[in-house]
Amino acid sequence: MKLTLFFSLLLLTFTAQANGQRWQGEAATGALLLVDGQGQIQPATLLDTDARITVSGPVAKVTLTQRFHNPSQQFREGRYLFPLPENAAVDGMVLTIGDRRIVGRIDRKAEAEKTYRQARASGKKASLVSQQRPNLFTTAVANIAPGETVQVELHYQQTLNVDGHRFQLRLPLTLTPRFTPPTEAPHTLDSLLRNTVAAPGGTADAGTASVHIDLDAGARLATLGSPSHAIHYQRHGRRYTITPKAGAIAMDRDLLLNWELEDTGEPLVTRFHEEIDGEHYALLMVVPPKTGQVTALPRETLFIIDSSGSMGGAPMRQAKASLHLALQRLKPGDRFNITDFDSQHTLLFETPVTVSDNSRQQAQDFVDGLQASGGTHMLPALSATLSQPASDGYLRQVIFITDGAVGNESGIFRALHQQLGEARLFTVGIGSAPNSHFMTRAAQFGRGSFTYINDQNQVQQGMDTLFRRLESPLMRNLQVQLPDGIVAERWPQKLPDLYAGEPLLVAMKLSAPPQQITVSGYSTQHWQQPVTLPTNNNHPGTASLWARRKIADLMDRITLGAAETDIAPLITDVALRHQLVSRYTSFIAVEETVSRPANEPLLHDTVRNQAPHGTQHTAAWPGTATPAPLLWRLAGVLLMVCLLLWLRQRRLNHGAA
Repeated sequence: MKLTLFFSLLLLTFTAQANGQRWQGEAATGALLLVDGQGQIQPATLLDTDARITVSGPVAKVTLTQRFHNPSQQFREGRYLFPLPENAAVDGMVLTIGDRRIVGRIDRKAEAEKTYRQARASGKKASLVSQQRPNLFTTAVANIAPGETVQVELHYQQTLNVDGHRFQLRLPLTLTPRFTPPTEAPHTLDSLLRNTVAAPGGTADAGTASVHIDLDAGARLATLGSPSHAIHYQRHGRRYTITPKAGAIAMDRDLLLNWELEDTGEPLVTRFHEEIDGEHYALLMVVPPKTGQVTALPRETLFIIDSSGSMGGAPMRQAKASLHLALQRLKPGDRFNITDFDSQHTLLFETPVTVSDNSRQQAQDFVDGLQASGGTHMLPALSATLSQPASDGYLRQVIFITDGAVGNESGIFRALHQQLGEARLFTVGIGSAPNSHFMTRAAQFGRGSFTYINDQNQVQQGMDTLFRRLESPLMRNLQVQLPDGIVAERWPQKLPDLYAGEPLLVAMKLSAPPQQITVSGYSTQHWQQPVTLPTNNNHPGTASLWARRKIADLMDRITLGAAETDIAPLITDVALRHQLVSRYTSFIAVEETVSRPANEPLLHDTVRNQAPHGTQHTAAWPGTATPAPLLWRLAGVLLMVCLLLWLRQRRLNHGAA
């Protein structure tokens, strides 16, 4: 019996350690759960989402409307965790109850939360929009009356993904669960996660989304389509109206819309200007000629592939296919290595080796044997890869294939800053809802780019596009030149290398509106492009995008070691000035009329997102999560057996006495 008790306690200890590997706040399935103060689960309410998007060149203006309905007989509070594009600038919020519209105002986060708590406690309608990560937000709506529908309307701006003449709009509708190693500090979403993970499994519907897109690309289109959904479009001159063919769509995958401009043989030049209170802002995009000079330098390519549990199913198949194609593109004389990671990491070779038939075959066999399991311990794998000795005379390029499902982004960014050196980092996003914020920022830290592969059919095209870019560095030492006397605060401050078909996109705050801006650089010869700024037109959203980029740069300073107490006031000032949600500011809307009588209890809802399409996540537990629930049950059974044996032994001893 002592042995049984020992194993029970050992199992409990292991289970407790397993629970230390926290899944942070991004639930994996789709259901609106109603939980009372005693933790009892109530029937789910419904959630509907409506997105109206206006696209002008490389800029999209989005109005996202979410409706919360309370079919119960009690007052409720709803909480919903939702993703936005990593470069979104949230700049408006409206709360609608019946015919009453309450326009939200931006405030310091602590003050907004205090106002919300007071309104909730006093029985007033209120809504709070807060940022959890740069591409992850929460909406809280208090005091939804029985049978009532409350509508929360968000406004945000974003720049689009651009590859040469190809543009992509992505509307995030779900998100991939994020794994945080047990050594990392808990995230503020842990309390929300406890509510969602504690709920039973099931297939409760998180609602659907209706989407309407007005597109003005600024030029005639060669192609228009969506790799994620069947769409219907109507053409009005050079403008297009796009809707999903199925009408409302399930929120289990991101909506993608791709289009390509007709190639006239001339450089594509797009520029926007906005004036606010006498201050001038500009957004500049220049796409250079498509032909580039193929580098004469041999390349050293280091592949990192994520085989953790969150990559199970379609993502793993896509990742392996991507890596196989990448290996085929390597040229004799180049050098390479592969790092695979989940809870542990493995290097194919001790150090990078020269490409040969033998080494390529070893690599292909290595990739064939990969299986998705375990946790996403990315940082040790990244450090091991970057610490490999560099080969003199080789251009080092790191290709990182992952869904980015991690919560410890800051530590990874610090490692990149400290260890990347002169290498370039190119991230490849896998699956239907990758962590695009992490992969975009990682690529920016590494002066590379982010490639998104949505499904198996896109692997060939995505990897071909990436390798054409890697094999064709077009321009270095890029400069943006302004007329004398005009000063600009621009983001990014350090311009990246320019590859064939890759645009230069710069956001600027100008001391005065210049008539002309010159972009220049050097490849095999000097290149420059003059750009005229249309100051007679105002393009709303340009200033918000500049402010968002400045906030992102300030956040990077904290990541790299600057004191948060020094940086937080700077971020707050920019966010308040430009009416933006940030880590330190939130939108708050409160109705002054009391809705809930003081003697009525307030129950709480938690909205859970649908699992990304193609993943193997089931019920409430993501694929990469530890087997803690099962272990707890086994431990409980063993303890019950121990207790029964102890009682039996006690009766026998008592009878013998």
